[in-house]
Amino acid sequence: MATIMKFWKRKKAGNLGPGDSSVLNGHDEDARTVLCNVPDHGAFSFPGNRTSTRKYSWWSFVPAALFVQYRRAAYWYFTAMAGLSLAPFAPYSPISVWLPLIFVLVLGLLREAWEDLRRAKGDRELNNRDIEVHDGNGEFVVKKWKVLRVGDLVRVKDGDYFPSDLLLVSSSGPDGICYVETMNLDGETNLKVRQALQVTWEIDGKEEVKLREFKAELLCEGPNASLYTFSGRLKINEVELPVGPPQLLLRDSSLQNTGSILGVVVYTGHDTKSMQNATAPPNKRSRVDRSLDRVIWLMFFLLIGMAIATCVIIGIRTNVDGLNVWYLRPTESNAYYNPNNIAIVCIVGFFNGLVLYGYLIPIALYVSLEIVRVAQALFMVADEQMYDSVSDKRARVKSPGLNEELGQVDTIFSDKTGTLTSNQMDFFRCTIAGISYGEGTTEVERAAVRLGMPMGLSSRDLRPERQSDSRTMSARAETLDANALGPNNNPYKEKGFNFYDERLMGGKWIEERNSEAIKFFFEVLALCHTAIPEGTAEDPFMMRYRAESPDEAALVVAAKQFGFYFYKKTPTTLHIRESLGPDVPPRDQVYQLLDVLEFSSLRKRMSVIVRFPDGRLLLLSKGADSVIFQRVDRNSSGPVTETSKHLRQFGEVGLRTLVVAYKQLDENEYQSWRVRYAEARAIIGKERELRTEELAEEMEQDLTVVGGTGVEDKLQQGVPEAVDRLARAGINIWVLTGDKVETAINIGYACSLLRKGMDKLIVSLEVPEARSIEERAAREEWLPDKIFEGQKKFVSQKLKEALDLVLGGHENPRGTSTSERKISFSESFRSALSRSIGRNNASALSRNSSRSMSNIDEVLALNLSNPRDRHSRIPSGGQKGLELLSFHVDGTRSGSDVEGLSQKVTPITKDNQLSRSQHEPSAEPSEYALIIDGQSLAYVLAEESLQELFLEVCINCSSVLCCRVSPRQKAQVTTLVRKGLGQHRLCLAIGDGANDVGMIQAANVGVGILGVEGAQAAMAADFAIGQFRFLERLLLVHGRWCYRRIALLILYFFYKVCIMGWISLYSNIFAYFSGNPLYNDWYASFYNTVFTVLPVVIIGIIDQDVTPADAFRYPQLYRSGQRGELFNRRSFFYWLVLSVYQSAVIFFFPLVVFSGLSAFRPNGQVAAAQDFGAAMFTGLVIVPNLQVYSAFHYFTWIHHAAIWASILSWYLFIIIYGAIPVSWATIAYKEFVEVLAPSGGYWLLQPLVVVAALLPDLMLRSAKWVYAPLDYQIVIEQDKRGSPHRAQASNLVP
Repeated sequence: MATIMKFWKRKKAGNLGPGDSSVLNGHDEDARTVLCNVPDHGAFSFPGNRTSTRKYSWWSFVPAALFVQYRRAAYWYFTAMAGLSLAPFAPYSPISVWLPLIFVLVLGLLREAWEDLRRAKGDRELNNRDIEVHDGNGEFVVKKWKVLRVGDLVRVKDGDYFPSDLLLVSSSGPDGICYVETMNLDGETNLKVRQALQVTWEIDGKEEVKLREFKAELLCEGPNASLYTFSGRLKINEVELPVGPPQLLLRDSSLQNTGSILGVVVYTGHDTKSMQNATAPPNKRSRVDRSLDRVIWLMFFLLIGMAIATCVIIGIRTNVDGLNVWYLRPTESNAYYNPNNIAIVCIVGFFNGLVLYGYLIPIALYVSLEIVRVAQALFMVADEQMYDSVSDKRARVKSPGLNEELGQVDTIFSDKTGTLTSNQMDFFRCTIAGISYGEGTTEVERAAVRLGMPMGLSSRDLRPERQSDSRTMSARAETLDANALGPNNNPYKEKGFNFYDERLMGGKWIEERNSEAIKFFFEVLALCHTAIPEGTAEDPFMMRYRAESPDEAALVVAAKQFGFYFYKKTPTTLHIRESLGPDVPPRDQVYQLLDVLEFSSLRKRMSVIVRFPDGRLLLLSKGADSVIFQRVDRNSSGPVTETSKHLRQFGEVGLRTLVVAYKQLDENEYQSWRVRYAEARAIIGKERELRTEELAEEMEQDLTVVGGTGVEDKLQQGVPEAVDRLARAGINIWVLTGDKVETAINIGYACSLLRKGMDKLIVSLEVPEARSIEERAAREEWLPDKIFEGQKKFVSQKLKEALDLVLGGHENPRGTSTSERKISFSESFRSALSRSIGRNNASALSRNSSRSMSNIDEVLALNLSNPRDRHSRIPSGGQKGLELLSFHVDGTRSGSDVEGLSQKVTPITKDNQLSRSQHEPSAEPSEYALIIDGQSLAYVLAEESLQELFLEVCINCSSVLCCRVSPRQKAQVTTLVRKGLGQHRLCLAIGDGANDVGMIQAANVGVGILGVEGAQAAMAADFAIGQFRFLERLLLVHGRWCYRRIALLILYFFYKVCIMGWISLYSNIFAYFSGNPLYNDWYASFYNTVFTVLPVVIIGIIDQDVTPADAFRYPQLYRSGQRGELFNRRSFFYWLVLSVYQSAVIFFFPLVVFSGLSAFRPNGQVAAAQDFGAAMFTGLVIVPNLQVYSAFHYFTWIHHAAIWASILSWYLFIIIYGAIPVSWATIAYKEFVEVLAPSGGYWLLQPLVVVAALLPDLMLRSAKWVYAPLDYQIVIEQDKRGSPHRAQASNLVP
């Protein structure tokens, strides 16, 4: 295939004419020439438009699907054992070994076939969609998508999807404009504007002559995966014109709000940009699966050891006893047991042992795991508590193989906007000409009131210094909200606008002394954007704006509220209806839109060049203060100082800020720039993007600041509670955001990520100490390398000081070390439940609870008597309903100051650290939060030594905020931490936008939010939910259950197959290592697949130890999964030892009873070997099934039915199988009916075996439950005794 593709590329390159070689300029060796309205039908030129997402073809399905199955090493082992069963010396018949293997493989093939058929069905529906294609004679005929060729001229109607990547020729809309929705490509729901070149507008599809005569030649770049770039030149009527992204319509996007368009097919099939982006998600395996691989290898080596022992022993005994073992027919004719050929005897014994003990590695385990994981996923999807009624979306599970990972998460990486916040932006405050406007309290300010921290209640008054205490603040906040007009009582409020200031509202801004500056400010907001209006000009209230982001739409809505109503847009004009007062009639103004310099995450700004009605030529710009302030005109900068101060205040109260600026343009300079900009846009290849960016940078200099905006992005419902519980569950939470440091810190307070009394360690290159480096570099004219080294040294110094501070005499707040957690889970849990009672009482509680469960009432009374327990993850407190969560905030500690939200944070210094260390150590370990900005993070990511230092600081902090980070840095940080923490720590990333995809895919588990920014994050994620608050239920309830269920399933599976393996070893010992089994081989074949499989599957699907309410009330229970306490060497070896003991009971008790010491049959005959085997196998079925009761913690009729139906299946099988002809049933012929059932000894044997096998384990578990209970057992006991807090806790389930 690769050779064919290379040939195609050479052929396509050959299609270029001799004069076209210079066009490539070395930028794109795969550039192609498209003859418009002349379809290409060459056999080896461009591929067709048929697409396929299938993994297999009809001829490759079986080998390719089997290859997928055999990626598991265990399948090779099963196949090898099945091959050995074909040997004449094999202990089991081949069919009894091959049938289970074939069954498992067929199930896998059927699953692959089902999935592939579903993909094929989707492909078939897509390829057979109808599209109107020009037939070359002025008429359009209906064809299928799959027959389209490059060069075809097609017509697409409103609401339809584009069949391939098209060059827009004309549109039924004005001026060649059409609107496109690209949600399937980038997840964005806003409409994009596309416009055809003016030279092709008149080709509208109505005049046959124009259709027939339309001919053009397009030279463009080759196929690539970049959705946002396209470069080419269209040669028509001997004129060459540049084309770019505004002229390209991408496959999988749809036409909206436009009657129809005509387009030329440029890329087809798998050459389209959507198919070029269709990459497979990263292959993620759960930690349990990796541990399972190690267990499989352990069992394999154990099996090899047992087979070698069999080989050696049978060789020695054959050599010693020789011909005395007459029943083995040790003659020359029997080559397998010839005493004269010991080597052959040993080899046969070895392979015989492999087959006989082969059940130590269970093939049914893999099938059971897949069934259980799919069922768990269905339960997650059906969970009504994770249904988002607002968006009408349920949870989605795309990677069921990672279910148990949800119960072991150690670190969460979260985006802020749209993930923690609702992504519903409201214009809240602004600063114009150095004056701040806007009243009301933000969520961050209300959080400050709750926490008793000094924080002003508005931008105009109620500043921190005027507040005497938290009570005064709270009372004034309530008075303000109840009696004054503002965000909570605002008659002007609408979606996107929650601003109130009596100086500006109702047209009063005209009376302000700086009314001209205010007018210009809102003019800029109404013009500087790429929004598309949807609605009628006569109904402003119903007008909606399709914008690239919700905050941009909020700014346009704000301009409308202040009398600058944007109601119409064309490719070259912006229509604004100005209302300058209640007594002045509105007038329509038309502004000429000349150029748009679009926003990007790298540029962090966008600009438009507009000619005003009065003839002024202005560049209007808005963007982040960090980039706008760098580009201001030093001679005419505007109110930079005041604006910077106000934006900092806006950020402190959690608002998203932008700077608004402008530049007066000279006509001649602009025309010169525009020519160069047009030439840059005509370049084909990657150079085009670089060149246009350089010219945009050139234009966006010498700006004058007009003002700034503050937009509030409210927290999602339940975010503070969810963050609090996740933190108390021992999960380290990181927030990676593009916001400035002040905004991120205060949003952190609002959502409980940061808490009162927590020490903030800030590493930033924007503090005065860091800026002094830049100032010195400017004075001394440092080289870039020296500046780099100086700033890197500064970052390194701050990280070292932070590390000294967090380790200087304080415990690790998470109870962890850089290698592994050392603290006992039970100790930390009891400490979390009882720490606020006092050190003496807590110690007594720990001693009492570990001594005996007889005083459980006292233990639980102590645990529940004080609902404000503290934990190392100190929650925020104060929110309604959170009293039930058992937390309290004590803001005082020895040697630390309480920092308010608006206080300036002192940078980390050695003096600070030294002064702290001189105080007496606090009773509680200090909590720390690291805040680091993107510039500092860039140095960390570039230096390995800084990465190690950074990780060590982060591990010892309760929270981490990374501010001003790019999407690339998000992914890099996630990868760094995931690799740095190793396999023992598990990272989860959650986000809602396309900029979070890299972070989501880099984490062990990715969770997408089905939010406003589209579905791209959800499509790339392993799990998807509608709101962030559902994450706590996904982890604390479903994740914990899934981990526990999968761990028990695997351990129980190995336990029951080990019993069978040990019994096979015992029987082989008594059979002189001849390999002859004591029971029918079909017994063994159905043991794992029928007789014992149902109870363990029920465990994996519906078993639960604590209720969801208890999981929320005691989130510390989650830590068992973080430490891997349920699936580790200790638990595995316990079940292994238990299997050894129970296998001995199951084997030797019947051996004693049936050893010939007494008659077994009514006629006085002793038991035969097959009688002993069948009686023993009954115990082999009953004991493991009843052992399941020790794993259940609550019972339903399903549990009982599964256990007793499994036992009953054994009796039904032995009766039915024994009734078939003896040639088939062999030694099982009428075994139960004629031999076992009439024997009283058989019926007395079974309860004896069951009691002897299960009693020791039951006694041990009971003793541990009473004298050394685990934490979940304490909670279970609490529920059994009817705790009065249980009803309250049940209300916490979201």
